[in-house]
Amino acid sequence: MNAVLFLHVLVAMFLGGGLIGAAICARFELWSVARWSAAAALAATIVAIGLGEGLAADERVSAGWVDASRGLAVFGLLLGGAGLVIATGSSRLRRLAAPWAAALIVIALATAFVMAAKPS
Repeated sequence: MNAVLFLHVLVAMFLGGGLIGAAICARFELWSVARWSAAAALAATIVAIGLGEGLAADERVSAGWVDASRGLAVFGLLLGGAGLVIATGSSRLRRLAAPWAAALIVIALATAFVMAAKPS
């Protein structure tokens, strides 16, 4: 097994766990833990995108499913994750943090599905 592929999947699982942790902590108003979970998920998103780009370059993959996963990861997870970090810190936006994290979990699952299924 390719070590970069293994790390990419490992970091993606960490990303999913961080989003689940942020959603649960935001639901129960544990704001400091929710913020740290969201920040960890954002950092994992950056690492996963970097590893994914490295994989695509190594294997010279140029397909629609790669472009779809890039769009979901960059515009959904990266920008949404940054918004979640902001939402868990600001007192006015905190009520949106739990549903926001739940939406990001769905986006993460959709990204994983697109990459695992590799539709043409």
